[in-house]
Amino acid sequence: MGAIAVSKKEEHQIKRLCKELKIPTKSGLIRAALEALDKKTEEERLRREIQESVRRCAAADKKENRELFQVGVARRISGD
Repeated sequence: MGAIAVSKKEEHQIKRLCKELKIPTKSGLIRAALEALDKKTEEERLRREIQESVRRCAAADKKENRELFQVGVARRISGD
């Protein structure tokens, strides 16, 4: 891959991060950033999947509780 055009501000940011993170090369910094973004993206995807699963389970529990409540009310009315 060839050179990537960056602004002076971004160049300073790259140099600062390389120094702060003790990463000797720009390409090393880019690799570290890609790994971090990949990890963050995966965590967000898993979070969304878990939230969706929780919503589905909550809906199923709500339906089951409603059915159990109706059976319980019918039992009390009939005197069982």
